[in-house]
Amino acid sequence: MLRPASRLLLLGARPAVDAGVPGGASWVRVTPLAATATHSRGVASSSSALAGLFLPAGLRHPYTTPALLRPIHTSPTPASDASTLVEVEADHLYSCVEVECRSHEPAVLRSYLKFVSTAAGHLDVPLEEIEWPKKHIKRWTLLKSVHIHKKHRVQYEARTHFLIMRFRRLTGSTADTFLEYIQRNLPEGVAMKVTMHELEKLPQHVKPSPEVVA
Repeated sequence: MLRPASRLLLLGARPAVDAGVPGGASWVRVTPLAATATHSRGVASSSSALAGLFLPAGLRHPYTTPALLRPIHTSPTPASDASTLVEVEADHLYSCVEVECRSHEPAVLRSYLKFVSTAAGHLDVPLEEIEWPKKHIKRWTLLKSVHIHKKHRVQYEARTHFLIMRFRRLTGSTADTFLEYIQRNLPEGVAMKVTMHELEKLPQHVKPSPEVVA
């Protein structure tokens, strides 16, 4: 099958004239496997796109090289050793987790205590101790007027109420999950302070006395 010469001009190639036929051109069917690496002007398409096209003899695909046509040999991936042990980090252990809440309204603390105790009961978190420390009162005495009437004063005070909840014998994952849950539901105007007592092994250089061992 022959294509007009104008089609070849669009591809940027010149037809090779056959010496046997004056004014004729010889045509070669180019496939990805038959193309070799030489440079030509105006051709910038992949070898797969050139499959099935008829190009003049001597026109080669510029981006297909014999090295690219060779089969790629890959080394097999070594099988994983089943005897390899995966080190798992031990969870933390806490003997006591103390949660202290502060607020200016005691009713808010009582409501929050009910919420925390209910959540702890559903999650099987042992709430063993609840403490209500004495409230703290801070007073300020100021003048009613800025410049005059020294005897006319007014007194302001701020009352801070405390609530302490102690949870015993918790693991690190349980403590993190439970604390995140109660902190997300902390009411406005309430401050929280968490103190965690972790259990750890004695260092190697520290040895118990013979009296303790006996």
